[in-house]
Amino acid sequence: MLRLLGKAVVAGMAFLMVGCAQVGSPDGGGRDEAAPRVVAADPPFGTVQFDQGEFILEFDEFVQLQDARRQMLVSPPLPTLPKALVRGRSVKVELGDSLMGDRTYIVQFGDAVRDLREGNVAKGLQYVFSTGAVLDSGRVAGRSEDAWSGEASAGTRVLLFDGGLPEGVLDADLPDSIRPLPDYVGLVDDSGRFEVGFLPITALGWMVVDDANGNYRADHGESVGWGDSLLQTVTDSAGLLGLMAAPPLMLDAPPPVASTYLSGVLVDSSGYFRAAISGLDVLREGPDGLTDADIKDSVVLTGPDGPVDFGLEGDSVWAMLPGFEAGEGGPWLLRHLSGTDTLLFRDIRPNAPPVPVGAVERFADRAGHFGLRFAPRPEVLDTALCSGTVVLNGDTFGLSSSLFTLEGNRLDVGPLPLGSSVSLMIEPGGIQGATGLSTDTLEWRLSVRAPSDFGTIQLLLDSAVHASGEEVIWMLLNGSGAPTDFGMNAEGRFEALLPGRYRLVMVWDENGDGRWSGARPADGLHPESVYRWAEEVDVRAGWEVEIAPGFHPRP
Repeated sequence: MLRLLGKAVVAGMAFLMVGCAQVGSPDGGGRDEAAPRVVAADPPFGTVQFDQGEFILEFDEFVQLQDARRQMLVSPPLPTLPKALVRGRSVKVELGDSLMGDRTYIVQFGDAVRDLREGNVAKGLQYVFSTGAVLDSGRVAGRSEDAWSGEASAGTRVLLFDGGLPEGVLDADLPDSIRPLPDYVGLVDDSGRFEVGFLPITALGWMVVDDANGNYRADHGESVGWGDSLLQTVTDSAGLLGLMAAPPLMLDAPPPVASTYLSGVLVDSSGYFRAAISGLDVLREGPDGLTDADIKDSVVLTGPDGPVDFGLEGDSVWAMLPGFEAGEGGPWLLRHLSGTDTLLFRDIRPNAPPVPVGAVERFADRAGHFGLRFAPRPEVLDTALCSGTVVLNGDTFGLSSSLFTLEGNRLDVGPLPLGSSVSLMIEPGGIQGATGLSTDTLEWRLSVRAPSDFGTIQLLLDSAVHASGEEVIWMLLNGSGAPTDFGMNAEGRFEALLPGRYRLVMVWDENGDGRWSGARPADGLHPESVYRWAEEVDVRAGWEVEIAPGFHPRP
């Protein structure tokens, strides 16, 4: 069954929930599994003409508060956070003196109130009062899910704005003084649903925020979802059901703000430069994170005579600086995502022959090749000094030295015989750089997987998918839900998969960039829709799994 993802939001209603079953010590000393229950409130629930700065809730057992700063919400929000104090079986909430006149207020406790003995949560607990003559009766409800994973966004906040979303409210670059507080707030529960009640009959702008810092605004790094149309509060169940059937919203964290800096800047007397650009790992995170191609396009190395070719892998950047001489020429500039640095080479190291850089893989890649980066960049590979031994089906034989090649700054060996165990060796002097020969014997051992070690997923596509005229992307995810680098071929196959569990999703590629694009709130762009076709596909070695999803038209 097709299921739409998205930290989705649909509007709905909050109801007053003052407790659960009566709490007491179970017979025989068993575990207490009942939540604390309110037995008295001062002033009572639903008080009108409320003119006090505090209220007290008394429970049927001793209670505690956990994470009250984040869990407790007051709607409409107050200029300063309320103070909650536990006194044995009671909770006292101090509201201050900034209540507005003729307004209905809801104090929501989320998961903050728990019993002292077992930590059972008084879920849905709310205290409602009005500073006017009546309690408002409007309500909204809905649910919130992550745009990529589809998981419930428990603990996120629903922000409601009378008359619509204010201009700039989604722009995290604006200061809090420009982005106003919401008029009403709610809290998403563990199931991903929210209910907010006791609202005036009005049209509301609405959004959901993973409000980590508790300021009732969408800031950098916080997931956000919003409605493009106004939401009308309702007073009847039929209207509420209609709202619940509305298309959901998708909640997603926008890309992080670039924060990169250089570290470990080195150069040797031959002009070989290397450094680390720290912070790139954060920008790569998530299914819509920057790709290596994106990062490479955003980095520019220039010298006295213009741009310089460079390599970039992981957080490492390297280059041969043309015409470099110690103490002469300059400046050399490296522009990265957060700015431009002038490269100052106070410590010029003696030149050195190329050496392997990075971890050595125990297995050849899916095409049966072994690869390893060298630094400084090697210029000549003497294959007469390269050799290898292959063990296959109990037989041992030598490997042709013609399989050893240099591709830029990488040594490549292959293709290697499938299903074999391989030993590789390069004797001293086998690799030559700009200023010297390698001086050590280099040896590696690895295995090469056979076709029977892999599995395949065959997607049997309905022709209507392609006839729809929509751009779709089929993506294979690993067991944790992160995209893999496996692409689907023209026959609908994901091939050369290692045994394990995978997931399969379809993305409506609205912007045509060939990948999933998440939320861009400042630009008003919602995350692209994601459809989950297979939550778990168990791939076994030597097997092909067929998946035949039916076609569902775009909603």
